[in-house]
Amino acid sequence: MKWKIFIAAVSFVAGVNNMQAAGNFFPANHPFIQYFGRWNMSDTGHAQYSWPGVYLRTEFTGTSIRIRMTDSTNYFNVSIDGNVHHVFHGTQRGETEYVLAENLPNANHTLVFSRRNITFESPYSLGGFVLDSGATLLPPPPKPLRKIEFIGDSFTAAESNEATEPSLPWEARFPVTNIDKGFAVIIAKHFQAQYTTTCRSGSGMYCNWQGDTNIAIPKIFDRTLMEQKYPQWNFQQWIPDVVVICLGLNDFSGLKDSSGIVSHEKSLNFKTAYRRFVHKLRDVYPRTNIVAVAAYPEWIRFHVKQIVDEEIASGHHDIFYATFDEIPGGYVANGHPTVATHQKMADQIIQAMESFNLFIK
Repeated sequence: MKWKIFIAAVSFVAGVNNMQAAGNFFPANHPFIQYFGRWNMSDTGHAQYSWPGVYLRTEFTGTSIRIRMTDSTNYFNVSIDGNVHHVFHGTQRGETEYVLAENLPNANHTLVFSRRNITFESPYSLGGFVLDSGATLLPPPPKPLRKIEFIGDSFTAAESNEATEPSLPWEARFPVTNIDKGFAVIIAKHFQAQYTTTCRSGSGMYCNWQGDTNIAIPKIFDRTLMEQKYPQWNFQQWIPDVVVICLGLNDFSGLKDSSGIVSHEKSLNFKTAYRRFVHKLRDVYPRTNIVAVAAYPEWIRFHVKQIVDEEIASGHHDIFYATFDEIPGGYVANGHPTVATHQKMADQIIQAMESFNLFIK
């Protein structure tokens, strides 16, 4: 299969067995490490993560940087000084020390470490970084002022966007998913914004792709860690300027009958769930603008547009409607957008968002 060729090009870095290897260690809670997305910092020695698209940024001196982490499942983009250095994938169980970069010029450097894919397993954890003896972390620059939260499903997670096969088993999708080339990150970078991607493959606004209402996004939105009810997320610690909702594809799949029709009653359930979630967003983010994005199925567009129109008619002027079109031939791995399709989706959504003047307070 073609995806195996891709895997061969990924850097599988062997763990350093001696956790006391020479160098300066900086724990995960060091103030010079900037975290973006939902991280659980309740264990002061480790930073836990499970939502897709989490990332961090830190600056350091010296010629190398190593990471201590417990994760042999996920794939990460390692960017050094603004350029993608390689794709990292851990290989060892338990907390292990891995080399992220070495033989660098002896100077100041910037690391961005971003999770590429989504999984449904237990949380993973990061223990900290190890630098050369005598090297140190540096005070970081201010974070971008603009903030965008993307709430969605596998499209928002950019699942399988680097694949070439029309169909792939679940675990084979991990190495060919790159959220940094998904529409959400493209949009965030266009607006020079920091971002959070609160998204789960298979989930919808009212139900999942099989009609199960227990793991719809509103049911798990309060979570710090995607698959665990606790700890609850503290919404006051990160308040976005804009929330972009892109849900409905899995609802449509889970609610339609064998002829592709969604009943009036089930459509009302979707609309009610959507409206309640919009009100929830206003409760936790009182001054945040909301962009309701509808994918190409007519059922989604009709009902999402209706919800937005009704909200505006009731006096709410913080909600906006946008769409993206279906791209002929632009899908792989069980119907997921390619990198090129994500760019086209992003272009359409950006055009709409620019017309809304969302960042003018």
